[in-house]
Amino acid sequence: MNSPWGIEMSILKEMHWTREYLLWKLRWPTIQMMVADAPSFKTGNGSSGEKKGKDLESEEDFAEFLKL
Repeated sequence: MNSPWGIEMSILKEMHWTREYLLWKLRWPTIQMMVADAPSFKTGNGSSGEKKGKDLESEEDFAEFLKL
């Protein structure tokens, strides 16, 4: 999604707005802020592929995690 048209299509699909509404009722800076603030996530844990943290296998591990 590097072009304005890709952003436009993404917003139309996500928000179920018409193209007319998007182009004529909203300002471009508002659209840019919506895209910048949209929630996102990263897949994986970086390039190393290693797992962060450890599995909690017992109640003691859970209590230690919560620092009880």
